[in-house]
Amino acid sequence: MTPQPLYTFAFLKRPLPPDIPTGWQGCSVEFIEVGDLAAAVDTTLPWEQIQSQDEELLKAALLHDRVICDLFRQQPVLPLHFGTIFVSLDGIERHLQSHAQQYQERIQNFVGMGEYTLKIAPALFDNADEEQAEQERFALQEYLEKDYPNLVEGIPQWGIERLHILIPVQQEADLHRQVAECQRQYACWDLDLQGPLPPYHFA
Repeated sequence: MTPQPLYTFAFLKRPLPPDIPTGWQGCSVEFIEVGDLAAAVDTTLPWEQIQSQDEELLKAALLHDRVICDLFRQQPVLPLHFGTIFVSLDGIERHLQSHAQQYQERIQNFVGMGEYTLKIAPALFDNADEEQAEQERFALQEYLEKDYPNLVEGIPQWGIERLHILIPVQQEADLHRQVAECQRQYACWDLDLQGPLPPYHFA
């Protein structure tokens, strides 16, 4: 019998969340439980078959994000990259067994934490202001790094830069205040703060 591939969204600690997310085509997400850990999986997502179908791949990407967010709203999770596949039940069980302590520690570090994404878009300015804009951009990141050591620089998309910040969600109001102060201080840039999100860039 051919092993059933397991599309895997995230690892989490037991007990399982009360609200089970829906997966591909409305099927419920399943959980593979090994000791104190569990893997959120979908056995119905036809990963290999949709590789050449852009529309289906987009649906799968949106599903991946939604399931992780649904889980994150209920408990800490260790999100996995889009497209993570385990080729068999035995394979995922052995993986969780061999990495049990590492994953439990990482998930524990995310208790009460959330990822916030700061989008940094250039405001309208003349070419003569480019040097000032670059200086402000450098100063902005330097300013935030002083207070937020868990900060990583994301990949720019369509001219918009991103900074990802991991903080206790209780500090969200303070972060919003600091971003508002940065917006007043660094007028060459439009700042947009989003979150809390699952810790995608810190997993």
